[in-house]
Amino acid sequence: MERLINIDRRIIFVFVFLGVAIPLLVDIHLPIKPTPTVRSVYDEIERISIEDPDRPVLVSFSYGASTVPEMVPMTRAILRHLFSRGRKVVGICLWPEAVGIAQPIMDELAAEFGMKYGTDYAFLGYKPGQHAVVLNLGQSVAGTFPFDTAGTAIGDLPVLDGAKNLKDFSFVFDFAAGDSMEFWWIPFGQEKHRFPFAGGCTAVMAPDLYPFLQSKQLVGLLGGLAGAAEYETIIGVPGSATAGMEPQSVTHLIIILFILLGNTVYFMTRRRSGTV
Repeated sequence: MERLINIDRRIIFVFVFLGVAIPLLVDIHLPIKPTPTVRSVYDEIERISIEDPDRPVLVSFSYGASTVPEMVPMTRAILRHLFSRGRKVVGICLWPEAVGIAQPIMDELAAEFGMKYGTDYAFLGYKPGQHAVVLNLGQSVAGTFPFDTAGTAIGDLPVLDGAKNLKDFSFVFDFAAGDSMEFWWIPFGQEKHRFPFAGGCTAVMAPDLYPFLQSKQLVGLLGGLAGAAEYETIIGVPGSATAGMEPQSVTHLIIILFILLGNTVYFMTRRRSGTV
């Protein structure tokens, strides 16, 4: 009992290392069950693809390099679904770092599905101002983003024909590593203009956004690597999120087992000493 109580922490580190390393080397096929909040995003994209196929979708990127492991997999999954359904997509950035991360992904996936720049998709780049950008988009897209990242005038991009303001988009999705959803998009965009809105965020942010799901201001939500893996499961294209969930799940299980072991040994020791 004393040995277990005073177990060398290096032993725990070794188990955690093995919990990460072994699933990376050996595919153990852990099941991933999509949650309702993630499936709601998929269902909404499927719905608008059938009921409202002509209006473009607006995707906003509000994350930087520090959250790439969580945010990029869900970016790829959502864009893959949109392009596979032939949806016209317009991308903007509310964080300056996001331009260099998101634009290559959008270009890569658009090329994979034969989407033509300007006609089927466009990337308008970064605009400072946070919630002010959302407010201005509610008035005029061209007034907020006069040019795309290549300097092409918005009026010369057929994908934006008829998209004068936020109301003209069939769906808005925000990839958020900060507070852009609850402090920018929902109060100054969705609540004012009532467009279908969903988002993806880091895992630590997800609990703060659940009330907006209950109020229907969010159609759905992807939370962290798990949310991205669930979406990859729904669209049937496993990616880096699915691969990352295996070592993460095994490591969590190891930590839980050590917690249970520690508590069991602790209470058994107290019982033997007569303090319980």
